[in-house]
Amino acid sequence: MEAMHRGPALALTLALVTVAPLAAQSGAPGKDSSSAPPPGTQFVYINSQQLLQATPGAGKAQQQWNQELGTYRSEVQSLAAQVDSLEQAYQRQEAMLSDAAKTRKQQEIQQKRQQLQQRTQQLEQQASQRQQELLQPILNKVRGVIEQIRKERGYTMVFDAAGSGLLAADPKLDITNMVIQRLKASGDSAAGDSAASGGSGGR
Repeated sequence: MEAMHRGPALALTLALVTVAPLAAQSGAPGKDSSSAPPPGTQFVYINSQQLLQATPGAGKAQQQWNQELGTYRSEVQSLAAQVDSLEQAYQRQEAMLSDAAKTRKQQEIQQKRQQLQQRTQQLEQQASQRQQELLQPILNKVRGVIEQIRKERGYTMVFDAAGSGLLAADPKLDITNMVIQRLKASGDSAAGDSAASGGSGGR
């Protein structure tokens, strides 16, 4: 019998492996704030991949994602192994089975295949939703800092160099490093506030 269950099992494996990671490979380093575009510049840009890699908390989110990803893969592999076992047992016994027994075995295998396919689809949806849950707070923080800088310096629009719409740009218009510096400063400030709060609680 054809091992049709391999399709959905492989589909989930590929889907989980190829999901965009929270911390992507960065491009060239951005300019520091001292050489950033002057206030009032109309168009500037950032590299979102580089920002995600440098944002405080992104590494922890990536680690959590990798752990949960392993759980999804393990469940799919276990289900696929069950279908494999049924198929192999059927192939060994097929010559000795009556037509009625063959039909029952084939139905059982087909039912397991359907269960595997349904569970695979569920896990794909869960994986996508969980990645969004982990990534969204980081994205919100990055967007907030970008908007803060845009308003402070009077920039009209901020484009993303990692997106498909920006084909070429002057490196002098790159504010990526300015955003990274602000993100790290806000992360250090939050850590300091937390430590101060913990210290005062002991009095």
